[in-house]
Amino acid sequence: MEPLERERAKKLFEKYRTHRDGIRNVPEAAQICLICGSIHIIPKPDNDKMLYCRDCRFSFYRYICPFCGLTVDGRDPQNPGCRECGERICTCGACGCGSKAGRSDAAES
Repeated sequence: MEPLERERAKKLFEKYRTHRDGIRNVPEAAQICLICGSIHIIPKPDNDKMLYCRDCRFSFYRYICPFCGLTVDGRDPQNPGCRECGERICTCGACGCGSKAGRSDAAES
């Protein structure tokens, strides 16, 4: 992915800083920290499902759902935390931990 230009990063930060719905659907948003506005985001060394801001040290979940292939972003309210494992629940209803709250059939229950 190309590095973000300063103006594009600023616009995305302003848009998603207070209204985070849909941030999971914007690939460029993975490169922006919504805490400090930094574009110095790297994969978190000890967790391949998380990204990490080198400036303020905020980390957040952002990964591809292994069940449906959609992007999961812990900053998006549509990807809440699982009560059992803490990972994020995809919009398809799965988090993958195997608990009733995190199974893909939980949305159907």
